[in-house]
Amino acid sequence: MSATYKARKIIASRAKDNFFFRSNNNATSRLYLQALQLERLSFRRRFSFVSFNDLMCWTNDWVRSFSKTYDLVVGVPRSGLLVANIIALKLGLPLTTPTGFDNNQFWASKRIEKVMNNKRVLLVDDSVESGKSIDEAFSFLSSYNTNCSITKAALIVTKSSAKMVDFHYKVVPQPRLFEWNIMHSKKGKTCSDLDGVICENCPPKFDGNENLYVKWIQSAKPYLIPSFELDAIVSSRLEKYRSETEDWLKKQDVHYKELILWDVESKASRKGKHAQHKISWLLKLKPDLFFESSLWEAQQIHANTKIPTLCVDNMLMFS
Repeated sequence: MSATYKARKIIASRAKDNFFFRSNNNATSRLYLQALQLERLSFRRRFSFVSFNDLMCWTNDWVRSFSKTYDLVVGVPRSGLLVANIIALKLGLPLTTPTGFDNNQFWASKRIEKVMNNKRVLLVDDSVESGKSIDEAFSFLSSYNTNCSITKAALIVTKSSAKMVDFHYKVVPQPRLFEWNIMHSKKGKTCSDLDGVICENCPPKFDGNENLYVKWIQSAKPYLIPSFELDAIVSSRLEKYRSETEDWLKKQDVHYKELILWDVESKASRKGKHAQHKISWLLKLKPDLFFESSLWEAQQIHANTKIPTLCVDNMLMFS
């Protein structure tokens, strides 16, 4: 019996009686998560992560290969404007959106003449999967100007969606995660750290003073606020700060099913055990993805659980 077959048999048990998936036993949980990892590796289903730096470098390289000239760049809101703006700047062209095109509104520097006859339009999106967004934008543009030539382009496509555009730069298979969209596109069961991800990390001068620390929790600056419901927030904050933490999360409109804090007496008792605290809970939760602030903890979490883990501090994916 092959390792891949054994892995699929373990995973299939989720559909039958949920024994492996629901187990709180560490050994059983690790076996289940290792089986998931083996299946991802065997069938090339590891998370592909694309950072802002990747987007910038890829777009810059992509522009060099353009074989045609254009009069106007139209970005598909919202993420498509990231790529479209870089292209427009590099080529010295005016930029707009589909609705801006309809209203004859363009973004352009003083050195760029306003183009009234936009006969050659480059319609750009950051990525294409189903093709729905770029097709809707194409239809919208076509309905308002039947004389223009519209070229559809996407920086990132899948193997099957490449045919939906006239040209593209890179094929990135699913499952994939974009830095600019990590908190707006849920990828299965998703859990997250709190400090350093959803809110800023606590400054050292506040962490060592109880009164200042409580005030900081109440007024911490938000960082990456998810637009979807998290399955759990797993934090190293002490349980005694639950009330203040819940109030802050409610104030910031953060939605979650479960808030897991650390039920120990003092901050000092946590020293050197932060990763282990999260690992123990993640083995029970078994998420498809975890957001962690610390690089070292992200490495430890993935090494011990095989759960795909994104280090937010460095924007590195461990999968």
